[in-house]
Amino acid sequence: MSGPLFAQEGGWTMPPSSSPLPSPGRRRALAAFVNTAAALVGGGLSALVGAFALRPATASARERWVRAAATSDLKAGVPVARLIVVPLVDGWYRDHARRTVFLVWDGEKSVRALSGTCTHLGCQVGWDGATNTFRCPCHGGVYEADGRVASGPPPRPLDTLAADILDNGDVMVRL
Repeated sequence: MSGPLFAQEGGWTMPPSSSPLPSPGRRRALAAFVNTAAALVGGGLSALVGAFALRPATASARERWVRAAATSDLKAGVPVARLIVVPLVDGWYRDHARRTVFLVWDGEKSVRALSGTCTHLGCQVGWDGATNTFRCPCHGGVYEADGRVASGPPPRPLDTLAADILDNGDVMVRL
């Protein structure tokens, strides 16, 4: 017990006005404050968890147009290799991968983009100007200049990517 004690007949007692417990109005106000604070903290944490755990992954999986070259860097009818950076998202893991793309310009307003990845096992192909073919150094796959399989183990042609030439001469490739 705390507070002053008063002597009375039969023992010591506390005065009735100095009760150690807060009044019922103060108790209710304190309980309401504590409950409100707990609800705000819990709601904020729930919102953060929901934003990260339930967020749709479509925002990072969108197709993107990337500048690959300028027409001044290309020769008409000759595949030119360009290295482009592709953003990779796998759950929480985010990284950038380098991909080789071959650009074939017609000399005017059209360009084709072929993937530099062999369709057999994913090796990087190279352009052989002497034979006008793409060659895979790993397993002997050979592709024609338009990406069709000429010989070897590749099961399908080189992948074709959408490409466009902007008015300023930049060549854009869609990933």
